[in-house]
Amino acid sequence: NGAINYYLTPVRFGQPGKGQVVHLTKMFSPTLVNEFIFGKSRNNLYFDPVDKALLDRTKMGNPPQWFRDQASPQTYLPAASSNYGPNIAFGGQPANTIAFGLGNVPYLNYNDIYSFVNNVSKVWRSHNFKAGIYIERTGKFQVGGGNYRGAFSFSRNVNNPFDSNHSFANALLGVINSYSEATARVDGDWWFWNFEWFVQDNWRVNKRLTLDLGVRFYHLPPMEDLNRTCATWDPNFYDIRRAPALYVPARDATGRRVAQDPISKAFAPVPLIGLFVPGTGDPANGMKIGGKDGYPPGMYTTPWLHVGPRLGFAYDLFGNGRTALRGGFGMFKDRPQGNPTFYTNGNPPVAYAPTLFFGSLDTYGASAGATGPSSLLTLLGHNKLASAMNYSFGIQHQIWDTTVDVSYVGGLGRHLIIRRNLNAIPMYSRFDPANQDPTQPGTPLPDNFFRPIKGYADINLQEFSATSNYNSLQVAANRRYTRGFQFGLAYTFSKTLGTVGDDYSAVSPYFSPRQRNYGPLGWHRPHVFVLNYIWELPKLGAYLGNKPLGWFLDNWQISGMTSFITGAPFTPGFSTTDGQDITGSTEGARITVVGNPRLKKSEKTFYRNFNTDVFRRTPLRDFGNSGLNYLHGPGTNNWDIAISKRVPLFSEERFIQFRTELFNTWNHTQFSSLDSTFRFDPQGVNQNANIGAFTGARDARIIQLSLKLYF
Repeated sequence: NGAINYYLTPVRFGQPGKGQVVHLTKMFSPTLVNEFIFGKSRNNLYFDPVDKALLDRTKMGNPPQWFRDQASPQTYLPAASSNYGPNIAFGGQPANTIAFGLGNVPYLNYNDIYSFVNNVSKVWRSHNFKAGIYIERTGKFQVGGGNYRGAFSFSRNVNNPFDSNHSFANALLGVINSYSEATARVDGDWWFWNFEWFVQDNWRVNKRLTLDLGVRFYHLPPMEDLNRTCATWDPNFYDIRRAPALYVPARDATGRRVAQDPISKAFAPVPLIGLFVPGTGDPANGMKIGGKDGYPPGMYTTPWLHVGPRLGFAYDLFGNGRTALRGGFGMFKDRPQGNPTFYTNGNPPVAYAPTLFFGSLDTYGASAGATGPSSLLTLLGHNKLASAMNYSFGIQHQIWDTTVDVSYVGGLGRHLIIRRNLNAIPMYSRFDPANQDPTQPGTPLPDNFFRPIKGYADINLQEFSATSNYNSLQVAANRRYTRGFQFGLAYTFSKTLGTVGDDYSAVSPYFSPRQRNYGPLGWHRPHVFVLNYIWELPKLGAYLGNKPLGWFLDNWQISGMTSFITGAPFTPGFSTTDGQDITGSTEGARITVVGNPRLKKSEKTFYRNFNTDVFRRTPLRDFGNSGLNYLHGPGTNNWDIAISKRVPLFSEERFIQFRTELFNTWNHTQFSSLDSTFRFDPQGVNQNANIGAFTGARDARIIQLSLKLYF
């Protein structure tokens, strides 16, 4: 995962895994059975250069490090890989320079999972009782992502007083544009427990009615890092009076733009503008490390117990076994995936990445780098676990050999993870004259100068507050294989709405998420129709009693799958030719819509798939009025068909099969994407002539032939 753009040595990559399971079943009586399962699995992921000597720091003259890491039970750093060289980058002049970037090596990542399951089943009269417990202990070790080896940049920089105007010359002269190094390699060792138990009853009330009743209990404490490398920002421990001072922009006596200590008035190199003045304030103001000083090990807490009820029924409507009403409801709880916790690994004060600007190879080792406001991903507070509620009601009816099913199927998601920026700059604040850079009239200061939480950049809280819902009408018809013919048909008319579509998306820091972020989700497909079929063609040779004719006309089969699916939803966006900051805020502007963006099918062309005339450049100090995912891209209209011929070889057990498979059988052009980004000039005129036109297509017809001998 490095950035070396020339051959040096191969990288050995491995992903071995193994698992063991013990499964015991004890039948105490014909009506009482106990089942026990124990499982243990482990998977590994590692990579490291093969010839480690070629990467040793001594090949570069053994440049010193500020913070020398050592192998320990908490730090993965094998001796053979412990002295790799720093990353080196050139730039500016000459062009297309070589790069030496090793990435996060030596890398190690492994998962250990221990699971215990015990279920007991009891049949009593018309009841089938079942109860069980599930216990899981899972761990994950993963090396941290900070650059513990250091990184040099010899790029050109007109502000560097020692710059030679050539990056290679800078390296030969020892002129550094910047050097940075993480204070520690922070390897995480994350573990969690899952405790779940349940009771359920399948109750045959009478010949026509069956009920399923149950409840599942969950105790899912948050994941914690045993190495204590995860930290979060907590407003209860923040004191604005302890915020570090930032270097401000200024002009020296010669009129040159520089950084200035606002307290001592001393000047410093211009890259320090917006970084911390050494010795002022607390760079970890409000930060708490999970599991230290009494802080929650997982950085957030959840209720000790969660409950998930389940209910289902099946009712024979007429008592003849051909028509059934079915319905059900179930609530399911789950812990968040690991990434929200992993993202807090190495947050201050666990580690920093100081940077030295405009130094020298002779002196940088004894110098100190500067740090600045950190951008954080955090977890915080008392949260409810994510919940999924699924429910359905439908009727099934058998018509001869075909079963028809019509159902309403829905689902709700609650307490899903989203990101919310706690430290967005005030709305329009880049336009405030008080926030203008005094050395660059008309240009605002960096955002960190006027954030509400001083001493930090973005603080994206990963909170459990998003919602989603799915509602659908589902119709299916399935004919079992009878008299040489079988088919399955399914149609779904649905709507999928929610706040965000994944755990990594953020809601607006200024507007209500329900107003600004709620809408159709990325996988919303209103119409889905799928048909599958198998047809054994009539055997004309056998019917006519002509065996030679049967060699050609008998034992043919046609099968296939046909799909008609609405295209993926999208939101038209825009850029500007002048690069204007429209909102002056952390959140950018959406496009402005002044009419109906949809076109009738008869109005659509290759170059115009939606009404591009109703979109406008959003004016200054406005966020636009566009919603989310209200248009759909090109859909799917696909036929896959297989034709096969079986030729018996003197018996039914031995035969030759010739098979032809055609994907996109009719070679129908299926477009896959279109241009949906406007580009407006200052007058609001769109400069993108391709807007609304198709830009990509799926595969053309593919034909696959095969000949097999079965014996």
